[in-house]
Amino acid sequence: MKNIKYYISVLTLMFAFSSCQDYLDVLPENEQSSSEYWQTKEEVQAVLAAGYVNLRSAQEDLFLWGESRGNGIIFYGDGSTAQKAAQKVRSMDILLDNDLAKWDGIYKVVNMANSVIKYAPGVVDNDESFNVNVMNSYLSEAYFLRALSYFYLVRVFGDVPYVVQPYVDDEASYVIGTTPGNDILKQCVTDLNGALEAAKEYFPESDDTNPMNTKGRATKWAIYSLLADINLWLGNYQECITECDAVINSGKVGLIQGSSWFTNFYPGNSNESIFEIQYSKPLAQTNSFITWFSTNHNYLISSYELSLLNDENDIRGGDASYKTSDESTIWKYIGKLNDGATARDGSTENDQNYIIYRLADIYLMKAEANIMLGTDEGFAKAADLINLIRERAGLADITATSNQQSMLTLLLQERQREFFAEGKCWFDLLRVGSRDNYKYKELLIQQVLYATGANNQAVMRSKLTDTNSWYMPYHEDETAVNPLLKQNSYYEILGK
Repeated sequence: MKNIKYYISVLTLMFAFSSCQDYLDVLPENEQSSSEYWQTKEEVQAVLAAGYVNLRSAQEDLFLWGESRGNGIIFYGDGSTAQKAAQKVRSMDILLDNDLAKWDGIYKVVNMANSVIKYAPGVVDNDESFNVNVMNSYLSEAYFLRALSYFYLVRVFGDVPYVVQPYVDDEASYVIGTTPGNDILKQCVTDLNGALEAAKEYFPESDDTNPMNTKGRATKWAIYSLLADINLWLGNYQECITECDAVINSGKVGLIQGSSWFTNFYPGNSNESIFEIQYSKPLAQTNSFITWFSTNHNYLISSYELSLLNDENDIRGGDASYKTSDESTIWKYIGKLNDGATARDGSTENDQNYIIYRLADIYLMKAEANIMLGTDEGFAKAADLINLIRERAGLADITATSNQQSMLTLLLQERQREFFAEGKCWFDLLRVGSRDNYKYKELLIQQVLYATGANNQAVMRSKLTDTNSWYMPYHEDETAVNPLLKQNSYYEILGK
């Protein structure tokens, strides 16, 4: 845990909190003791903002963790260090020094959240302008950031160190064992349920045409979405359905209809959006999406994904999710229109947001939960929900079957059409494949093999048969300084 450190500014950070651009532009830096720092509301705001900034800094990991072992994208050429690591992950040639086995970026988010949770209540006594209601609202955001971070960590690594105290100086011990992943997620559910009461339904915007606050910060609806996602993973299907309904019936979000679907990606922060990692070119908050998907073509659409998006009536298909003219370029991050031709300017429009949750995800989570209830009534409800997404995409309805696996396959295919290259593919396969003591293990293996060359399929199948291989190892840098980290058994031999 040597990389989980806590940084705060030596200067008092004063800024206008009403603007999310200002909010996300402040990053506390340089170490300072907590007793000297936590005096004002603005200092709490600064550390909370740093949690969002660190989440943005971890975006490449979030994307590659969710896509590198899925079947939606393929790799081309030599890109970033992380992309090279992802190519090794795709082929399951994973050594203990693989960069995607590093977790320090996401633990920085955890640490900022832990800092707010521990120290913000004490600031109420020091700053008369900081009332308890505002403080509780900030805590709800911190709990969201912490739970979201652990949700990624558990899905990537399985069991991980569960840290709930901030690391404020080098005297803090980095030697800590792991906690079972599902135990961590159960606590996250408890935390998030406790955070709902104080969570904001929306945040006031400084610019009504650019809703960066409400879409870029943890609202009540973002918390419900995360709760639904975690409960779906845990197998708490009725709870998942209830939480999905809270978002669907909120009146705060709606499905973008017809060809306007593309506005989810340009300009982003759409009415369908619930939570997005924000970027801003004027504040020098840019990303590498145009380089990844256009200039260098590091990531291309797979032939399997093309087969799913080949219906000419699907508004998510050619010239929306991918570029028809070459059937390889991922378009949703580089285009301005769903025409495959009008592209973003690589030097001035490289600040696309990265979507974590939008309403289509909520409908399909609810569909999956109904499928997992295992009843004909649940299958019928799931078909209706899937058809809501298909109808808005221009596709014909599906008909419910009485077979759970066939319904799950339909569900996965619809999720892959809708969320192509949005960092969800592998996590969807992992969630379904792990269900009910790996009941659908073969389904996961077959889905992964769709993006595997014929010459490698036997080797990949053999590796995937060991379900421990579905998780990443602990990086060798971490095990070198933390003897309490017991390496995933699938990778133990690599350290000999």
